[in-house]
Amino acid sequence: MPAESVRLLHITDPHLHAHIESRMRGVVTYETFCAVIDRVLADPNPPDAVLATGDLVQDETLAGYLLFRKSLERLDVPVYCLPGNHDAPEIMENVLQTVPFQLCGVASLGSWRLILLNSFIAGDDGGRLPESELAFLRHSLADCANQHVLISLHHQPVHMGSRWLDGVGLRNKDQLMTIVDSNPQVRGLLWGHVHQASDRSRKGIRLMSTPSTCSQFLPNSDDFAVDNRPPGFRWLNLHANGSIDTEVIWLE
Repeated sequence: MPAESVRLLHITDPHLHAHIESRMRGVVTYETFCAVIDRVLADPNPPDAVLATGDLVQDETLAGYLLFRKSLERLDVPVYCLPGNHDAPEIMENVLQTVPFQLCGVASLGSWRLILLNSFIAGDDGGRLPESELAFLRHSLADCANQHVLISLHHQPVHMGSRWLDGVGLRNKDQLMTIVDSNPQVRGLLWGHVHQASDRSRKGIRLMSTPSTCSQFLPNSDDFAVDNRPPGFRWLNLHANGSIDTEVIWLE
């Protein structure tokens, strides 16, 4: 990988609990999360930073977020976080706002700028970007017109082809995409929530979802269904020319 490139680790939807033996859909989520971290630590090309896109803790406990923080500190790199629909944003602010952690906002990585959006809506499994968040996005994009931009959020801003899952996506996706379309420095959109891998292009912009570090949802299913795919994560190599090389790793 060229020296001017940035290597980003994307993890999402670990659904940790206060107790390390807790299960969700039969999976011990802390166990699979640790397996992902172990796999990353064994990689000869370590990450420059980590992006964690929500549903970090399932049971909204302080202990769960402390467990998340302790696990990621093993990597000794910046960790950029944002909330998902199962998170507790107030607790996240208390635990994930001191170095090397950051909650939402923007981050510079070489010639790239990461913009971390908060699509959390209390009491709704779907998401929305309020006007304040859209204004933040517009301002951030205006401030980095000469950098390459990767925007991340929890909820999917495009249809995934699953009736039930598309019913709990980003509810004002058209507003987001209108802003994206008017800012050519945006190179990619990256999200979690959907517990499955996807990679497509729209008007030259890379659109990517990443599998959960625990269990996956069956793609293209009208009704809720769990896939038999194992835990996963995504590597992204962000190059100085604005291109993105990416690979999903499955813990087969």
